[in-house]
Amino acid sequence: MRRPIAIAILLIFCSASLCGCWSASDVESKSYVKALGIDYHDHEFIVYAQMLDFSNIAKSETGGKNSSTPTTYIGRGKGSTINNAVNDLYRSAQIPITWGHITAIILSERALKTKGIKMIDMLNRYPEVRYNLWIYATKDPMEDLLTAFSLFNMSALYTLLHNPLPNYNQHSVIPPIEMFRYIADYNEPAMTASLPIIGINRVMWKNTGKPMDMLTMAGIYFIATNGDMSFFSHTKLDGFQWMQKGMNRAPLTVEKDGIEYANLSIGRPKIKIKPIVEGDEVYFDISLKLLGAMYEYNEPLNYEEMVSLAEQKVSGQIRSVLLEGVKNGVDIFSLGKSLWQKDVREWKRISQNGNKIVVNANSIRHLNVDIEIPYNGKYKRISTPLPKEERALQKENAPYDSKD
Repeated sequence: MRRPIAIAILLIFCSASLCGCWSASDVESKSYVKALGIDYHDHEFIVYAQMLDFSNIAKSETGGKNSSTPTTYIGRGKGSTINNAVNDLYRSAQIPITWGHITAIILSERALKTKGIKMIDMLNRYPEVRYNLWIYATKDPMEDLLTAFSLFNMSALYTLLHNPLPNYNQHSVIPPIEMFRYIADYNEPAMTASLPIIGINRVMWKNTGKPMDMLTMAGIYFIATNGDMSFFSHTKLDGFQWMQKGMNRAPLTVEKDGIEYANLSIGRPKIKIKPIVEGDEVYFDISLKLLGAMYEYNEPLNYEEMVSLAEQKVSGQIRSVLLEGVKNGVDIFSLGKSLWQKDVREWKRISQNGNKIVVNANSIRHLNVDIEIPYNGKYKRISTPLPKEERALQKENAPYDSKD
C-alpha cells in the first residue's frame, strides 16, 4: 500500500509544479490595431490607431445577417516623436493595445515632406510591426480614411486600405506595395521606389441617395534614393501600367479620327529591357508583349488594324509618361536598373555614382510593342482581314515606332 500512495503523492507534486498559461489573457481583453496613420503638424507627430469590432467581422465571414453599421474606433496621440505619440495614446487606453495585427500604414503628405521616408525606420525598430503590411501616402484627412467603410455594411477590412489586391487585379493601374518591397526598392541602387497614394472619393458612390466616402487610389509618389519625391496623379500615369510585371488587366480604347472602335482589356506583360551605352549616354531597347481581350466592339474594324492602333497607343503612352518622369527628375520605369545589373561601373560613371538619373527624353531607342487579342467575348468579330502589306505600311507611317 505504501508504494501506490507514494506514487500518487509524487504525481500530485509533479502536476502542481508544471508551468501553466498563467500569463494568458482573453482575446476580448485587448484592442488590436489594424491600421496606423502618421501625420506631422506644429512640430509634433500625430498618430492615429484604427481598431475594429471583431464581432462584426465574425458575422460577415460566417454568412450571418448583419444590418448594423460596422464599428471602427480611432485613437489619436501626439508627441515629439512617433514613440512619444504612441505613449500619449496609451494614457487614455482602457485596455491593452497590441500592434502585431497591423495590415496597413498611411503616411500623410505633411509628414513625408517634413520628416521624409526615414520615418519607416522608427516603425521597424518595434518588434510587433511586421514587414508584410501595405504602405500608403495620402493627401486627405487621416480620420476620413480610417473611418471609411466598404459596401453592404462590411467591415473596413474589406476596403482598399487592408485588401487592395482584388481591386488591382481587376483594374491594374496603380500597384499597391508592401513595406518590405518598398524598403528593398528604396535601398536598391538605380531603383525608383513608388508609394501609392490613397484618397477619398465622395462622388462616385451613393447609399439610398446619400454620397458615400469610398477609398480610391489617387496617384503615386515616386521617391529617389536621395529622398526627392515627385507626385503623379492617376490622370498623369497613362502608360505606367504597361511596364509593370504584376499587371493583370487595364483598359485600352482603340480609336482613330475621333471614332472609338473597341475597348480592350490588356494585361500579362512580358518585358525585356536591353541597355546600350554610347559615350556618356545610355539607350534602351524594349520589347513588350501583351495579351488582350475585346469586350466592347462599337464599329467594324479588321483585326490587324485594331492591333496596330492598340500597339501605337500603348507605345505612345509609354514614351509620354517616361518624358513626364524625366521632366520631374524621375526614372519612372527604373530603366537605369537594367544598366546597373549589366555593368555597375558604367552605371556609376553615367549616373555620377547615383546622383542623377540616366534617362532622358530620347533614352528609349527602340520600343517593340506586340499585342495579341485572342479573346473576343461571347460574339465573333465580323471584319475583313487587312493585307499584311497595308498593315506594314501603317506601322511605317505611325507616329510612334510600335515595331522596330
